[in-house]
Amino acid sequence: MKLAGAGVVLATSQPLLRAQVASLDVIVIGAGLAGLHAARLLEAFGLKVRVLEASKRIGGRIFTLDDVAGKPEAGGNQIGAAYARTVDVTTQLGLKLEPSGRSPLLRDDRLVIHVDGERYDLAEWGNSAANPFAEAFRNLPPDRVLSRVVGPSPLESAAAFRDPKHAKWDVPALNVLREKGFSPAALQLMAVTNGLGDTLAETSLLNLFYAQSNIAEIIKIKGPTQNIVGGNQRLPEAMARSLKGDVLLQRRVVAVDADTRGAVVRTDDGVAHRARFVVCALPLPTMRMIAFTPALPKAHADAVAVAAYGKVTQIHLEVTRPFWGDDGLAPYLWSNGPLERVFPQDSRGDGNPPSVIVWINGAECASWDRLDDAAFGARAIAELEKVYPASKGALRMAKRISWHHNALAGGAWINWAPTQITRFAHAISQPAGRVHFAGEHTGHTLRGMEAAMESGERAATEILARA
Repeated sequence: MKLAGAGVVLATSQPLLRAQVASLDVIVIGAGLAGLHAARLLEAFGLKVRVLEASKRIGGRIFTLDDVAGKPEAGGNQIGAAYARTVDVTTQLGLKLEPSGRSPLLRDDRLVIHVDGERYDLAEWGNSAANPFAEAFRNLPPDRVLSRVVGPSPLESAAAFRDPKHAKWDVPALNVLREKGFSPAALQLMAVTNGLGDTLAETSLLNLFYAQSNIAEIIKIKGPTQNIVGGNQRLPEAMARSLKGDVLLQRRVVAVDADTRGAVVRTDDGVAHRARFVVCALPLPTMRMIAFTPALPKAHADAVAVAAYGKVTQIHLEVTRPFWGDDGLAPYLWSNGPLERVFPQDSRGDGNPPSVIVWINGAECASWDRLDDAAFGARAIAELEKVYPASKGALRMAKRISWHHNALAGGAWINWAPTQITRFAHAISQPAGRVHFAGEHTGHTLRGMEAAMESGERAATEILARA
C-alpha cells in the first residue's frame, strides 16, 4: 500500500468519460471496515484497486482514542464471538485479540439511578414512588425496560428484518407502547437512553425487533467478547497496510460519473480517478455531498436524503483519583438528566478505570451541541458532581465526540425510522450500474462491525461476478 495525504496529486483528466480509459479495476470510496474489506478481497483476485478516504485517518467509525487514558473506543467498542469475518481478518493480519475485561463496577447492584434529581440504587428504585412502571418492570434498570416491554423478537432471524412480510411492524414504537397503556412518565423514562431513535415516535418497532434478533444471534456463538490489543482501530489500519494499491487520505469525493464502460470518481482536489467499477462504502448522510451521474435509483436517492442516523455525544473524562467506593456504588449511571449514562472505561477489569465515558443519545444531544469545548467539559463535570459529590476535583476533560456532527459520518449508526426499513433496506444494497454499495447500513444479517465486513464481502463478490 502507498498511503498518501492531501499533498499528493496522482492524475488529472478531461471531463468526458468517452475520452478516458480505465487505469484501475475498482475505486473504493471510504476507508472504513466495509471499504477496506472489499478492497482486500478484490486485490486477492488480482484486481487493481485504489481507496479514497476523505478524512485524515483510516477506520471510519472505528476510532480508538489513543490520546485518552486507557485508550477507550469511541466507535466499534467490542468484537463478539459471532463476528466471524472480523475475527478472521484480525487473525490473518497478525493482530492479537484479548478478552474484554468485565469490570466489577458494571454490576446491577452498583448501578446508580438518578431520576428527577434523586439518587437511588436498584433496590431503592424498585420500591420508589417515583418509579412509574408496573410490577413486572419495577425492579429492572430503566434502560432495559423498553426491550422487555416489546417482548421477544418475532423475526425468524436477524436477516429477516428485510423481509416485506414484516412491514406491519415498521411503525412507531410509541404507538404500540401507548396501546399497552404506559403512562407518560413511563414513556419518558423508556425514551431516555433508547439508542434506536431520537424519540419513541421516531423509532421503528421493526428496528427494535432487529436489534433484539441481532443480540440473540450473537449469543448463540459461545466465546468471549474481545478487543484488539492496542485498540480496535489497529484492524482497519492493518487492513490498509496490507493493500498493494493506494490508500489516499483527505480525498473527499464530490462526483461519480458512470456509464456502461466505466466510472470517473472526482475528488475535491480536482483529480479524476478512473476505474471499471466503484464501491461506495460511505454512510448515507455522507453520500449527500456526492453528485451521482446518472442519478441513483429513486428509492436509494430517497434513503440518502432522509435516512435517520443515531445522534450520539460522548464525553471522555480522565479519572485523577477514585471517587467511589464508600457507598458501594460505582461510576455507572443511568439518568433522565443531561448525563443520561456513565460507564467506567475499565478494560483491565480491575475496578480502577483510568477514564469514564458520559454517553448521551438522541434528543438530549441538542442541549450539549450548542456548547463550546470548554463549557462542554465544565458542564459534564459539574453534573457528575451533583450525582457523585466526592468526584469534585477528581475528573478532567479529555475528549468530546459527537458522531452526528461529523460530516463524514452523519451519526453513529443507521437508525431506521418508521417505514424506512420497508422502503429502503433492500434498495440501498443494490448496485446502480457500475457503482456498488457497502457499509454497515447495507448489512443483511448482523449489525455493527460484522455488518460492515459482510457488506464489503458482498460488494466485492458482485464485482468479481462481472469483472
